[in-house]
Amino acid sequence: MKIKNLLNAQDFEKSYEQSTKPSMTIPDQALTVKEILTRFARGIPVEQHTTIYEDVESPDDFLPDPRTLDLAERQQYAEMVQEELNHIRSKAQSAETVGLTKTETEG
Repeated sequence: MKIKNLLNAQDFEKSYEQSTKPSMTIPDQALTVKEILTRFARGIPVEQHTTIYEDVESPDDFLPDPRTLDLAERQQYAEMVQEELNHIRSKAQSAETVGLTKTETEG
């Protein structure tokens, strides 16, 4: 097995990626460094493209991937989920208790 490095790079076959699709670039859309600096000095805003992420609707919808978390983060996330679950259970239990109390007093 040969390892490609600076000294033997010419011995290896060159395999470059070739694009067969038509170019999506629009001519004269890019600003030069001089134009960017001139606009900045004059206070003219430089047009920027704002990226819109459609995968995540809100921060509450985001669930971290446990495979990418370290042990401390997993423990912290498990505790947070357990607290949230206990809070939801206590809300449901209190709502159920209030419902029973109302039906007992009515009957």
